[in-house]
Amino acid sequence: MKLDPVLMCARCRAATIHIFVERRVRRRAPGEPAFVDLIYECDVCSAPRTWGNEPRHETAYGRRLSEAALTHAIDVHGMRREKCAACRGIGFDCSECGDDGQVWVFEDAEPCGPACSVAAFAPAGNE
Repeated sequence: MKLDPVLMCARCRAATIHIFVERRVRRRAPGEPAFVDLIYECDVCSAPRTWGNEPRHETAYGRRLSEAALTHAIDVHGMRREKCAACRGIGFDCSECGDDGQVWVFEDAEPCGPACSVAAFAPAGNE
């Protein structure tokens, strides 16, 4: 990872120095490998930009926990994939679906109890 690459800034429309600011977890579909995106900011206008990624290392316990939460969300709350309404399933430059073309929707996004893990999958509620 380079801390200060010279990249094209979409806002400035010029090659400027970009400073590394954070690692952001990339949303993924179940079964896909986990990655974190490397986020950089333009030194001139502070516009954020993703440049590169790294594999995210998961533990066996974390994998079991996420699989149990996913199973619960699908079986109890009716979680399923649907075509993204914002980009009509094309998935090109779409912030709603993360360029995937599909989004997760729920029949019932309300937690079913205090230990319910559906909040991890449905931050914005039912779509």
